[in-house]
Amino acid sequence: MNDASPPQPAIDGATRLLGIVGDPIEQVKSPLVLNPRFKAAGVNAVLVPFQVRADLFEITLRGLMALGNLDGLIITVPYKTRALTLVDEVLPTGLNIGAINAMRREKHGRWTGDMFDGRGLVRGLAEEGLSVARRRILLIGAGGAGSAVAGAFAEAGATALTVNDIDLKKAEGLVTRLRRAYPACATRTGAAQAAGHDVIVNATPIGMAKGEGLPAPLGPLEASQLVIDVIAKPEVTPLLAEARARGCRTVGGKAMLDGQVAELEKFFRVGE
Repeated sequence: MNDASPPQPAIDGATRLLGIVGDPIEQVKSPLVLNPRFKAAGVNAVLVPFQVRADLFEITLRGLMALGNLDGLIITVPYKTRALTLVDEVLPTGLNIGAINAMRREKHGRWTGDMFDGRGLVRGLAEEGLSVARRRILLIGAGGAGSAVAGAFAEAGATALTVNDIDLKKAEGLVTRLRRAYPACATRTGAAQAAGHDVIVNATPIGMAKGEGLPAPLGPLEASQLVIDVIAKPEVTPLLAEARARGCRTVGGKAMLDGQVAELEKFFRVGE
């Protein structure tokens, strides 16, 4: 029998574990990206997905963190803010944003967390020849991923940022943090209207499930606008499909993942 599929990494008693935690979890692509890199580097480690119910999040995470051969966790929707309370130390980016998407075990059993989504997206855009400098951004979603993207875009030189979230207090809290950390970027809450913006970003899970539509009634899109959706699966969300039909340049969630892979490897000390 001729099997052309790539060989799976060997797992033995010395294998170090990493997990990615979310609900839902089927959409994540991190294992497909990181596991081949571990193998290529000769690292005896594997990243596996964990679906964790919202009502059991903290107790489940503490159980996972007690495993002696678990070195770290990647955190995805919808837990990036809740995970903040589970680590002993939060690095500066995570502190500024108020959320983390990665946590690692230190030598003496303490845990450190940080956020890489925003920097990853900026790097992913740069690899496609795109920049947010001097551009007006509409951000839909002020959760963990949205907060990370907002901070990274402001740091990267965005001129203005409009934050929209169904939870107005959450949006206002993000705007307050951004104004304090990045005063050069004009930041405000506002309606999710595409008009008047150069870049539209969906940082909500809307569009992930089958049958869902746009994350907000954006109004007409123009071909000059860049439309970004942080959802990794499906690769073409309803928002991206609509944007492409209007002639817009589009970027999907894989760009954010690809852009932060090297930083995640460094954070987890892969190969050390």
